[in-house]
Amino acid sequence: MKLKTILIVIFWMYSIYAQNINNEIVLQDIPDDLPIPTITVSNNPSPGYIFATVPFWGSGNPYVVVYDITGKPVYFKKTIDICTDFKLHANGLFTYYDYGSKKFYALDSTFSCIDSFWTQNDFITDEHDIKFLENGSVLLIGYTNLLFDMSKIIDGGNKLASVVVNCIQEITNKKEVVFEWKAYEHYEFNDVGSSVNLTDPSFVFSHLNSIDLDYDGNIVVSSRNLNEITKINRLNGEIIWHLGGKNNQFSFTNDTLQFSTQHSAKILSNGNILIFDNGFDRDPKFSRVVEYRLDQLHKTAEKIWSFNNSPNIVSRFWGNAQRLENGNTFISWGFSSVAATEVNSNNEKVFEMTFPKDVYSYRIFKFNFNFEKIVSVEKQKLITNELQLFDNYPNPFNPTTKISYSIPQKGLVQLVVYDVLGKEVANLVNSEQLAGNYEISFNANNLSSGIYFYTLSAGEFTDTKKMLLIK
Repeated sequence: MKLKTILIVIFWMYSIYAQNINNEIVLQDIPDDLPIPTITVSNNPSPGYIFATVPFWGSGNPYVVVYDITGKPVYFKKTIDICTDFKLHANGLFTYYDYGSKKFYALDSTFSCIDSFWTQNDFITDEHDIKFLENGSVLLIGYTNLLFDMSKIIDGGNKLASVVVNCIQEITNKKEVVFEWKAYEHYEFNDVGSSVNLTDPSFVFSHLNSIDLDYDGNIVVSSRNLNEITKINRLNGEIIWHLGGKNNQFSFTNDTLQFSTQHSAKILSNGNILIFDNGFDRDPKFSRVVEYRLDQLHKTAEKIWSFNNSPNIVSRFWGNAQRLENGNTFISWGFSSVAATEVNSNNEKVFEMTFPKDVYSYRIFKFNFNFEKIVSVEKQKLITNELQLFDNYPNPFNPTTKISYSIPQKGLVQLVVYDVLGKEVANLVNSEQLAGNYEISFNANNLSSGIYFYTLSAGEFTDTKKMLLIK
């Protein structure tokens, strides 16, 4: 068993022990690098706690954290790798995605890890979403890289283009794949929006980023790079309808805008669809939340509610929208100076929070939860006994990202970035370093969009990981 795995197990065992000997919320001193939000609006917001993952964009360590509505942390855990999408599900389990293991971890009501989920068949688990089904299975999004001859599809296309493609998998609690849908077999390359350049030597195709079930049991998925919401037959994989994008089949009423580069699409209890519309393919660019009433028989989409901030917020990526039990809407603005906003049905702000400069959260949620008997254990930064290269964050990025690694002993260390053709584009480290944890900033301002690789070399150890630059 690897040391990293042993440390995680020890940590969870300690958490369970601590929970059994305390009856109250116990917090250690809040670490200096745990960001504390500023509450800028608080006017009778709905009850509940705010769930976030808060990696610093600049310096600091990653955390999963729960805040109360005053901005006070009531639970936090430092993690070895970047985590995202920390949320509560209808079955009572919490989940978050871990970039290091490429898995979703499931936690019980004491925040003890009880299960994990990942895609199979040579697909890597995508961080964007996980959906629990009533039969105990989960829906996951996966991705991999495939080579395509794009010269046959578009003038100037690369004959050996490296393309990130997606799949959807339904996986049972026995970790068996019982449904698999490959997006690139159902979408056409020319369906992409203006954010994708098909002549690039590497690019992301559909970019699936949220998944849900409609009330008839079929799958509803958001495809950011197609500006489309797609409904998929869960039995045979056939597309039932396209909403938005170049293949749109719906007539929009009461809405002159077209949603684009959206980051979430969720089916509400009333059957409507709620979309966080990043709006980056729109001119002028601005982000909003929009709710449509869909007539799936006659293919009409009636806008019945929307909210965009004043002044406008432009969130290039990330974000989500969540309908709360009292009818309010909780909005996570993603890559924006405003972290989250709660509005009522009259579009009045009842809550708003911001993070310190250069701190962002992938998605932020609000849930009612009883925090009695929960203990928060702050996990110290670890120096392992083996050399490790971690996933860069953020990824995708524009134009800066952080690369972290850990070395167990003094020695010569090299960290080099290559393009998809193997050409060196940056030499980030080439020096003797002491044992410890290191974080290097990489600025790709002079590089074009695409896939890049970074290689860490130290002694006999060499490891390579992949990152995606999107401009």
